[in-house]
Amino acid sequence: MGLNLIYHIDKVWFRDFGEMVSEMLDKLTVTCEAERIVPLRLVFFGNPDDNGQYVVHRAWLISLIRERCDRFGWRMPLVSYVAQKSLDSGLVMESQSIPREDSDLVREHFLPEENVRYFTIENEEGKRLFTEGILPASLDAPILDQSNEVLAKLGAVLDAEGMEIHTIVRQWNYIERITHVPDYEGANQHYQDFNDARSHFYARTEWQGGYPAATGIGTAHGGIMVEVDAALFRSWRCAVVALDNELQVAAHGYSQNVLVGVADKIFRHKTTPKFERAKAVVGTHGAGMQVYISGTAAIRGEDSLTGVGIERQTVTTLENIEYLVSRPNLRKHGIKVEKTPEIRIFRVYLKSENLLEPARTIVEQFFPAVQALYVLTDVCRDELLIEIEGVAVAAD
Repeated sequence: MGLNLIYHIDKVWFRDFGEMVSEMLDKLTVTCEAERIVPLRLVFFGNPDDNGQYVVHRAWLISLIRERCDRFGWRMPLVSYVAQKSLDSGLVMESQSIPREDSDLVREHFLPEENVRYFTIENEEGKRLFTEGILPASLDAPILDQSNEVLAKLGAVLDAEGMEIHTIVRQWNYIERITHVPDYEGANQHYQDFNDARSHFYARTEWQGGYPAATGIGTAHGGIMVEVDAALFRSWRCAVVALDNELQVAAHGYSQNVLVGVADKIFRHKTTPKFERAKAVVGTHGAGMQVYISGTAAIRGEDSLTGVGIERQTVTTLENIEYLVSRPNLRKHGIKVEKTPEIRIFRVYLKSENLLEPARTIVEQFFPAVQALYVLTDVCRDELLIEIEGVAVAAD
């Protein structure tokens, strides 16, 4: 089934957290009324001081949004809070909305034991599923334990809907201090611990159609948080297609040389990041195609470009994305399109604040019409300065 998802990025300047959220929701209200859309998921990027403040901010967000929904008769959207500092605003929000006439198709679900909310949209052609950011019970538990707990909650959501793990088409993996290695013998990098947990979780199913599109990105606080979109199609007219990029080795095909940490005890090797470079969701007439672009960096083959500076890394990253969504690459994967898909949004992840202006200048030169947010965070490899993900859309 096709689904018309509408993306917006809104920013407000720094002041009291509650005031920033209220102004953001004012902007959202105006946009929803003007475009006759209803919010499905809201992802906020903020700068809490620690995990305690992260929990307080998240609860405050949910309370203010629920109050606004009650006032305007909206269904409470899914809410995720990401501890990544906005580099050009005090608070930034990515909204994912649907046309108002489609909102009656949305079904809200809550699993109390897992404390997880999610939505489904279903018709005779299939089912789409969207989760909020799924969190562990404790943000202070070891990263491997958090990862296993969060993925188990995700598994419970999919089980409740009769959807296999391989129906995940897009996954966001937020990992506190992603490149950190705890100071004890045999400790793994946080990202490698997450990859081990994900590999065990994914081993429960067969991935004949390729792994999900995904981003594994650092956060300052917030432990492990996972958010997914999934799709189960019953019609031959709908499909999910994994997109590779001949400029880069598939992440799940990385050699042991570029992975950090020690071998997993069961797999007996360091597990690879299990994701595709992109996933295309091809719908029926009128819905077109949506391309989920995974987190992309200045990697050629499986090696990072090092010692070249932010300008070269940004150009290389954007070249990787351009090729990934190009007509020749789509046709190589069996997708016929008349025009190159139009990129609607970018999330630009930067390793330090002084990288904003050179990176933004180049992004705007390549893609002047694309909405973009810029946040401060660690990328999955120490030598990488920038990572970019996005969404592209091709109309029928």
